Amino acid sequence: MTLPTLTSAQLELAAPDGGSALVMGVFDGVHRGHQTLLGRLREEADARGLAPGVVTLHPHPVTVLRPDITPSYLTSLEDRLRLLRNGGASWVLPLTFTSELSEVTAEELAEAFHRLLNMQVMVLGPDAAFGRGAPADTPERMRRAGEEFGFEVVQIEPLLAGGERCSSTMVRRALGEGDMQAVTDLLGRPYTLSGPVVRGFERGRTIGFPTANISVAADRALPALGVYATRATVAGRELVGATNIGRRPTFDEGHISIETHLLDFEGDIYDERMEIAIVDRVRPERAFSGPEALRAQITEDVGHVRELLS
Repeated sequence: MTLPTLTSAQLELAAPDGGSALVMGVFDGVHRGHQTLLGRLREEADARGLAPGVVTLHPHPVTVLRPDITPSYLTSLEDRLRLLRNGGASWVLPLTFTSELSEVTAEELAEAFHRLLNMQVMVLGPDAAFGRGAPADTPERMRRAGEEFGFEVVQIEPLLAGGERCSSTMVRRALGEGDMQAVTDLLGRPYTLSGPVVRGFERGRTIGFPTANISVAADRALPALGVYATRATVAGRELVGATNIGRRPTFDEGHISIETHLLDFEGDIYDERMEIAIVDRVRPERAFSGPEALRAQITEDVGHVRELLS
């Protein structure tokens, strides 16, 4: 079939100078498995004098192929692009995944990459599957396409974590369990959330623990509800925080909010952008009999956070 017009235009605009080595995928989270793939990409590119590049699909194909499924991203697209560049890519193309692109075969994509991006080497992950129907035999098909069009194909072995292949699914599972140490191990860095500081119900201020609430995109994956020890970056400062991610059941507010009590800090940071790195879980969320019981528990939580992050 003819390559979709949007896809062709994006590939033409992204074309690097000279030859390229590339990888393609979603790369949500840019976890340690992805980082291993990026490292191999850089090695193969450097050995041949090529520009290492990444074609990252956005939105996630599942949002087009299964619109009934709500996406849950481990990283924003902006953070994903930054992490991919930091991981070794000299250029990154966020390729828009559309229903038209979903009908393009793996061979047609490879030919387009070779022609429009001057791809000389394609590096594949251990479970590479892309093109129409995402066939399981994609690696073998790419080797045959490489012989036909004139590019090399390299496939890496999986990175194992606890005997299981490191994957975005594995990260999401640990995140959903609130196991932030496992999440950090899988990502190679703490999990972060960021957004502008917005006004909340200001109930924390009434019990002596004012909080900075951040507005986070609805498609970001959140850890299990509870209280977490966090490190916050806001207005050029790095601060320690006790962050509640939950529905505030003591006050029956309902929707999930992300509220951080910044230790040893006073000031107006409304509308500033704040990032929190989630280090460890202090406790799960639970309802209390009233404000006084909640105040006593938060006092204990803050002490625990100080111990964890001292």
